[in-house]
Amino acid sequence: MEALFTDIAAVYDRMNHVLSLGRDVGWRDRAAALVKGAPARILDVAAGTGDFSFALARRFPEATVEGVDLTPAMLARARAKNAFPRVSFRVDDAQRLATVADASCDLCSCAFGFRNFPDKRAALAAAARVLAPGGELLVLEFFRPQSRVLGACTALWVRTLAGLFVRRHAAAYAHLRESMKATVSEAEFVAFASEAGFTLRARRFFFPCCTCLIFVKVES
Repeated sequence: MEALFTDIAAVYDRMNHVLSLGRDVGWRDRAAALVKGAPARILDVAAGTGDFSFALARRFPEATVEGVDLTPAMLARARAKNAFPRVSFRVDDAQRLATVADASCDLCSCAFGFRNFPDKRAALAAAARVLAPGGELLVLEFFRPQSRVLGACTALWVRTLAGLFVRRHAAAYAHLRESMKATVSEAEFVAFASEAGFTLRARRFFFPCCTCLIFVKVES
């Protein structure tokens, strides 16, 4: 997985913009606006090239934002784009978050990362561990559509637009196609989150196929 994302780091932002028809920037801003209150400590997992970390920093000007990702090449792109002294990046695995202390965050976010995690339950458990009681988990993701028609349209969309990158990045295209096919449904993901100690607070669907879920860590 790290080798794959290292290969596409230089074109990752452009690929996102093309695949979303330019909607990904607005999706991130709208998702950040759904967060309740003003979190002071934000952890953005699977941060990639940093776009969601930066959206959260703009939304919460008093917060410190730490972005973690498994791929150093992606984080190098994020650091090169970073204009916020309050935002930092480091290598860590979202399924473990070994560098993050327990109950040290008010908000944990993940944009378009969960479908790439082999063990989604482990990633949710790690997020629950690092969040303070009452903290929020924000997940922005393409879940498996319940509608067969919407699923077919999404698959056609991915095949058509991602094909623009297939010549130079065939492995990335194949991974994207397979990850979209293998992703869990929204209902399955909500069930996984409940098992990890989260309760769903808010849901927003962003046309044509992106969903933002906001969970609250249940106080124990």
